[in-house]
Order: sequence, then C-alpha cells, then structure tokens
Amino acid sequence: MRPFAEPDWAEAYRGSAARLRRTGGEARLFLSGFCACIDRLVGLDAAVAVLLASADSDAVWLGHELLRRAAAGIGGELHSGATAARLLLERIGGRACLGGTAAQAAYALAQLGAPVLLSLEDRTAEQIALLHPEILVATDGGLVRAGDLAPESAAGKPVHIIVEYGAGRAVAGIVPERSTRVIVRFADDGMDQDEPFVAASRRLAPEAAGAILAGFNAIPPGERGATLSEAAAIAESWRKGGLALIHLELGDFPNPDDRPAVLAALAGRVTSLGMSLSELAALLPGGAPVRAKARHLAETLGVERVSIHADDWALAVTRGDPWREQQALLAGCLLAASRAASGRPVVPDVPPPEASFRLPHPAFAEEDGWYHVSCPAPWLERPASTIGLGDTFVAGMMLVLGRAREEPGSSHT
Repeated sequence: MRPFAEPDWAEAYRGSAARLRRTGGEARLFLSGFCACIDRLVGLDAAVAVLLASADSDAVWLGHELLRRAAAGIGGELHSGATAARLLLERIGGRACLGGTAAQAAYALAQLGAPVLLSLEDRTAEQIALLHPEILVATDGGLVRAGDLAPESAAGKPVHIIVEYGAGRAVAGIVPERSTRVIVRFADDGMDQDEPFVAASRRLAPEAAGAILAGFNAIPPGERGATLSEAAAIAESWRKGGLALIHLELGDFPNPDDRPAVLAALAGRVTSLGMSLSELAALLPGGAPVRAKARHLAETLGVERVSIHADDWALAVTRGDPWREQQALLAGCLLAASRAASGRPVVPDVPPPEASFRLPHPAFAEEDGWYHVSCPAPWLERPASTIGLGDTFVAGMMLVLGRAREEPGSSHT
C-alpha cells in the first residue's frame, strides 16, 4: 500500500500544486454540461437594505430569510417568485460572474491547460465574455474556442443573484460566523439545450477523459420527466461509447422532490457522484457517519465512487485506487482554497500560506472492499470570496480521476 500524506498536509498540497501545473496540458478532453449562466454578485448588506425597506411583503420576507441564513451560516440556493425583490436586487448592480457548475468547472480545467467542451445554450456577448477563452464550444461547423466564438443572440437567460457575506462582518445586527453565499434564482433555467454539443460529445466520448453532469436542480415544473429522460439518454450514449468517468455533481435543490428523481433517472448512467456536506445532509438526514452515508449512496446508485466536500475537509468512498482518490481530493481542495484566498480562479504554486489543516476523519480506512479516503482542505478564516468553490473542487478532482487508470508504481500490494 502506498503511504498516505498524513500528517504533513502542507507538503502534500505543495506536491499537488506541482502535479496540477505539470499535468493539465497533458490531459485528454473533458465534456461539461448542462448549465452555464450569468450570476451577479451583491453583498448581503446592500441586498438586505433594499429588501427590508420595500413595501412588498415578498421582498421583505426575502431580506429576513437572507439574514436568517447568514446568522445560521447557511448557503445553498433559494428560489423566489418575488418580482419586486428581483427588480430591487438587479438595481444594485453588482459584479457579473460566470455561473453554473458545468461552466465554472470548465473554466478551471481550461485555466489548467486541459481541453474541455462545454454545453452553451446562452451565446450572448455577455455570457461568452465570462468564459475562459480556451473553453471549446460546439457549432454546426465544428468546435470553436470561446475566445473566437461570435455571439448569436441579443437576449439570454435570466441573471441569477448571488448574495455573499463574510464571517465576522456585522450586517443588520448579526455577525455571521461562516463565510458563504446564497444563490437567489428568480427563474428555473432548466437543462442547457445545445444540440451541437450533444452531437459532438457523442462522437468524442470514446476519446474523452471524463464528463461532468450538473444543473438538474433548476428544472422548470412540468419539465422534469422529459429533461431527465434526455439527460439519461445522453449519459447512456457516452457510456456505450466507452467513456469510463461520468461525474454527477448534485447541487442544492430548492424543491426537495426533484433530488430523488434526478438520482433515480441517472443511476446506472453515471459512474461518480459528488455533493457538499449540506447537500448530503438534505439528501440523507440523520446522525450516521458521513462515510457510511456516502457508501450507502454508492451501493444504492451503483456508482464507483462518491465524494463529499465541506469547508475544511473532503472525503470519498471508492472501489478504485485509494491513493489516486486522495490525489483527486487534494487537487480539488487546493484549487478551491486558492480561489477562496484570491477571490478568483487561479493556478496555484503553493497552498494559501494562511491556511490551516484539520481533519475530523481518518485519512484512510478499508471495509468490505470499499476504501474510505479523506483529507483536510486548506481552511481560511477570512476567505476573499466563496463563489464557485465547489465547482472548482470538481475540476481539480476530475483532472486527476481522468488520467490513465494506472500510473507507474501505482500498485497497492
């Protein structure tokens, strides 16, 4: 068995940074769908000020809900039908940023030098400008770099509002103890409709390193069945084409009834499942250990691995190579922490120097043929931003998992 990286985690992360910089350009193609959108970032103080001053009861409720979540350290997503609240938050302005797990993971992969093909329904100039220029987009004439892609429409998807707050920064009488963000959606985007992507992905699946599936937590009412059938058929075609790694990143579900439907539709089509700790708690409430819940999901859904990411650690259960799995977790945590420290996606040289390391789980355990692997994430008391951290984690993890199944000296005898 290879030695694991405990307890010198800082050194393990320095090694991970070196491997990421070396191997990104050697990667095979990744596929990433089906959610890309535009988010607009506003601070909690500005959002609460306009919402609580409104005469609209729904807007006032949203303001109080954001404060409640901040006080409790709750992030995730929130769906609102309040038109007045939407108009008020849009008037604040805020910074436009890339949204959607598939798009943000694609950005991080492209930044590392890995080729990645992204589904893209919204091809407005504003949306394209937020993409990494090396991301590939499918057109009727072939694959095109996002940096060379001409806008095709004037109107795109509705903008989502992200309300962010930092630990220790007082707002409206509360002092949040955790830095995070709430995604406020005023419309359900649904699954990106991009037929050139679907056709190209089916053709390229045999040579691809892996695929990311996400965005099924925003399916409009009445479209769930058709959307999930479409997604399942695409994933099935990838598997039949020989793609061995298809990762479903679950996401937060404002409508909890959608969550089991997504898992049921894609069971047997995906090989990997990931989610945050809070998403796991919503899916499987109760006091069972995290690794027990993760293994239950892996066995129930028939996937090879399940990964869980939290603020200060990450964990996976797998039947595959546990050393490789640990490298995947390290890579994901390193990219996410580096983005948190800088406030934007970066290619790290070293882990953030101000980070600390704490691990509530054993770094390695084995039970009945399942490996339980975990590592501490580089934890920051005052991150510059919490936007896109889980999506960036997925990119680092996939880059490692998408490499050749065995490397020289990877025997575990």
